[in-house]
Amino acid sequence: MIKTAQLRSLLSNYKDLLAADEFASFEEEVERLLVHYGEMLSDLAPGEERGRKVHALINEQEQQSSHIKTTCQKGCGACCHLEVEITRDDAIILANSLKDGLELDVARLRELSLRERLDSAWAQGWVVSNRCVFLGPDNACRNYENRPSVCRKHSVVSPVIECQKWGGKPVPKVMPMAEIIMSAAANQTDNDFASLPKMLQRELDCRQIEEPALPLPTRLPQEIL
Repeated sequence: MIKTAQLRSLLSNYKDLLAADEFASFEEEVERLLVHYGEMLSDLAPGEERGRKVHALINEQEQQSSHIKTTCQKGCGACCHLEVEITRDDAIILANSLKDGLELDVARLRELSLRERLDSAWAQGWVVSNRCVFLGPDNACRNYENRPSVCRKHSVVSPVIECQKWGGKPVPKVMPMAEIIMSAAANQTDNDFASLPKMLQRELDCRQIEEPALPLPTRLPQEIL
C-alpha cells in the first residue's frame, strides 16, 4: 500500500522505539485507518468532490494541531521551490481554478512538467527556475484557496532560515492523521500522482483534444514523496 514519506518515516521510527507487540498494535491501527479513509473516499466522485473532501479533512487536522506553533510566514515561499507531488484530484481542482481567469505561465509549466522525477534541478532549491507556477512576485501563493493537499499539511517548526539556506535542515510539523488521509487518497485506483507541474500539465492536455496527454511515470508502491 502506498504511504507518504512522513508516514513511512513515522512507522520506521516507532518500529525502532516500541516493543514488538506495541508496534504491531500501532501498525494495525494505521492500516485500519487507511482502510477507513480509503472506503470513505471511494464513495465520492473522483476529481473536485473527492479532492475537496481530502482538503477539508486535512484542514481539520491542521486546526486540531494548531497548538503546535509553526514558523511558516506568508511570503517565505521556500517550499514553493521544491518538487512536490500531487494527486489527479488536486490537479483537477487546480485546472478548474484557471477558468476564473487566473494567469498561468504555460511555457514554464510545460518546461517543469518535462523534468524527470527527482531531477537534479530540484536539488538546487530556492532558485528562480524552480519557482512554482502559482507563486506570485511577493512569494505568496496566487491560488491559495485551491492549493493541493501536500501544501495544506506542510509546515515547519524550525527557524525559517533552515528552509531558505543551502543545506538547511528544516523540521516539519508532523500530523500523523493527515499523512494517513493523504496516503488513503493516493491509493485510490483512479488517483495517480506525480509532480505538480506534471499532473497539472497532463490534466490541461487531457482537456485539449488536439494535444496528447503527457505520459506519467510508472506508479510504484510506497513511492510518493
